[in-house]
Amino acid sequence: MNKLEENDKEEITGKAGILSFPGFPIVIGCIGKNLITLAAISMVSFYDPPLIMIGIVPERYSYDLIKEVQDFSVNIPSTEIIEAVKYCGRVSGRDVEDKFKESGLTQVKPSKISSLLIKECPVNLECKLVKTLDVGGSHVWFIGEVVTAHRRKEYSRSQAFMFWPGEYRYVGDVIKK
Repeated sequence: MNKLEENDKEEITGKAGILSFPGFPIVIGCIGKNLITLAAISMVSFYDPPLIMIGIVPERYSYDLIKEVQDFSVNIPSTEIIEAVKYCGRVSGRDVEDKFKESGLTQVKPSKISSLLIKECPVNLECKLVKTLDVGGSHVWFIGEVVTAHRRKEYSRSQAFMFWPGEYRYVGDVIKK
């Protein structure tokens, strides 16, 4: 095995978060009129049943709301509402009574859960909490079963964008099919 040249890389142990993987920003709907923007999301199972995992820091207001009601909505935004996405990640629900109103987003009643959906998001997933994982570290992981999904007919993958700590980016070109 080759050793790294002394000037090839720098040691950043304890600061790995600055190099974290890019993620797709999502807006989580909770009970009431609270929303939180996250990029800590992963598919756990694509089917039988479909499961999605979101990570939330326990000090966040949304953490207790999800634990209380045992469900959440996953709302996948497009670039058209990026300012609202940023707002929902920057402002705490403890400080704002209605994040829908303050961010300019429209609430939609879900069909199978109690947490609201966002009309402006082209994809909405209704999730029932099935497991909570606390493995240490900064985030606790909520695994939700996707009990129903909604997609706007004209939604295109080209409308998706990504979050890399400190910046939002467009998703790039197809490399290979």
